[in-house]
Amino acid sequence: GIRPLHEDILIAKLRPGQVIELEAHARKGVGKDHAKFSPVATASYRLMPHVEILKPVYDELAEELVNWFEPGVFKCEPTDEDGHRIKAVVVNPYACTMSRNYMRNPILKESIKMSRIPNHFIFSVESVGMMEPAVIVAEALKVLKEKCERVSGLADDALAMGE
Repeated sequence: GIRPLHEDILIAKLRPGQVIELEAHARKGVGKDHAKFSPVATASYRLMPHVEILKPVYDELAEELVNWFEPGVFKCEPTDEDGHRIKAVVVNPYACTMSRNYMRNPILKESIKMSRIPNHFIFSVESVGMMEPAVIVAEALKVLKEKCERVSGLADDALAMGE
């Protein structure tokens, strides 16, 4: 039967003896017709960040980079190179927000290079309806595949007519 998506959502408060008489009409639609039919709250993408350390970053500067400029992207590791205690290394470029705040420090500006990988996309899809984000993406890819096949068929037909 029909039921609420989440059981803890209050639909109406009734006093003893009260009832709700309801007649409902439903219409199936798609997001192309109207936004109310779209199960997606937010869908976005970004390019995968690529972070390189060009010159080693040591000690206090490494701690500053790890804790203040790009949290989660770099990690401090113990080292004994040239009498230094710790060294910054890249551990999670995915967490990079491309803020470039590190460029405020002239030494870090020369030591770190951030760019984006042009053919690596990170997609984010949020759902507000009955469908999980993974299902929404799978269904969208099926529709895209059908459209591509339809265009390919039309192109083949046009080439056949031209021969």
